[in-house]
Amino acid sequence: MKELKGKFYKTSKGYDSYEIFDVEASFIFKIAIVVVEVFQFTHADPLIGFEQVFMDLVKDEVTITIGWDIWSGCFVTANDPKGGAWILQIGNYLDGQLNSL
Repeated sequence: MKELKGKFYKTSKGYDSYEIFDVEASFIFKIAIVVVEVFQFTHADPLIGFEQVFMDLVKDEVTITIGWDIWSGCFVTANDPKGGAWILQIGNYLDGQLNSL
């Protein structure tokens, strides 16, 4: 099995994003469990499309999105500048957990 690695990026709007390539769409649910259990976010039902899956999570008026699409793979991204600190914390935590999820 290929070792999973994530990378931090900035979106076109300048928001923080953590991306993981080479995973299936269902991997977002593994990440969602971590974000809910470890970071105490709450989540909405996922939106599932033909080539993408998205799930918004909220904590203290901050919304982040976990998603997967055929172009980017899996990602955890901030929806505004306030979410950036959470993306860095979540991504750093996931870096040590990806291969055991």
